[in-house]
Amino acid sequence: MMDERQPGRDLYWRDRDGSSYRCPGCGRPRDAVDGIELHHQDRRRNNNDPDNLIGLCRDCHQDGEHGNRRLPSHLEAPAPRDVDAPKPATGGPS
Repeated sequence: MMDERQPGRDLYWRDRDGSSYRCPGCGRPRDAVDGIELHHQDRRRNNNDPDNLIGLCRDCHQDGEHGNRRLPSHLEAPAPRDVDAPKPATGGPS
């Protein structure tokens, strides 16, 4: 049996490059989210008008758009890459 939401997903990704994805809700890149879900802005699953579709990370979609209908994610906020964490200051003024 085919998933009734698959045509919308196919339409959304048809002209998009998934490797450059950033969630429009939180700004995290694809490798910092635990999934990408298709959101219908008008909340009608069968309205696959491209202007009605948004690809949100799972956290923004479930927690933000649909009022926490799942347990909150345990993802941490993304950190800049190739940057060392700040080190605590040692010693005081001389």
